[in-house]
Amino acid sequence: MIFKTNPFLAPNGFWAGLLVVFMLAISACGTDTGTADDDPLEKFLGVWQVSDQPARLNYEVTLERSFSNTVEILLINFADLGGTAVGLVVGNSIIIDKQSVTKDYQVEGTGFYVSPTELRFEYELDDGIDIEKRKAQFIK
Repeated sequence: MIFKTNPFLAPNGFWAGLLVVFMLAISACGTDTGTADDDPLEKFLGVWQVSDQPARLNYEVTLERSFSNTVEILLINFADLGGTAVGLVVGNSIIIDKQSVTKDYQVEGTGFYVSPTELRFEYELDDGIDIEKRKAQFIK
């Protein structure tokens, strides 16, 4: 009988099972192009309408990707000062270390991702004389 002399033709299903395992292993090796979920900055980017308290200001801030650091974000017109602050994205937070936004003002604080349409910031605005504590709601 041919099956006894040639183990590669054995009808016990060993080779068929091995073939299935091999095919599954090959199909699991795909190219991962990544998704928006892989990009921690994506949820923050865009144009946001801001309500800033206690100053009672309403203005617009644009959040853009920093090309000098992959985990930093640029906050253009932050605190309605016309300048740009740089924030470090850590999970669902944006950390703004103390920095000059214009020649007369420094800011520092933290922003929090609430939902795809809302961010909340708590920060301090320092003009060299007074330090003003502010809370701002960003709506998209």
